[in-house]
Amino acid sequence: MPFLIVNTNAELKDKNTQEFLSAATDLVAKELHKPKNYVVVVLNANSDVAFGGSKENKGVLAEMKSIGFGSAKNSLAKLLTEFFADRLAGVELNNINIEFVDMPAADVAIGGRLMG
Repeated sequence: MPFLIVNTNAELKDKNTQEFLSAATDLVAKELHKPKNYVVVVLNANSDVAFGGSKENKGVLAEMKSIGFGSAKNSLAKLLTEFFADRLAGVELNNINIEFVDMPAADVAIGGRLMG
C-alpha cells in the first residue's frame, strides 16, 4: 500500500489536480510494481510551507511510504523529483525533499484487515 503525500507552496502549472493525482499514482504503481488500486496520493497544494525560512521559495516536502521498496528507492527519488519539478511552478530541485518510509506490513490495514 504505497502512500504519497505531497505538501507544496507551489501552484500546479496546468491547474489540473486530477491529472496530477492520476499521473503520480501511475508513476508510483509502475516503479514499485504495486497494483494501482492500492496507491494513495494526497496533494496539499498552496500549503503554508517555508523553504530556507521564506514562503517565497517554492518547493515540495513529500512523504513516500510503502511496504517495501526493493531496489526502487533511488530511481523513485529521481522520478518523483523530476515529476514535481515538471508539474509545479517555480520549484527548484534543491527545494524538493522526499522522506521514504518503509512500513512493516503488520502496521498497515486496508478495509479493516492488516496486510501482515
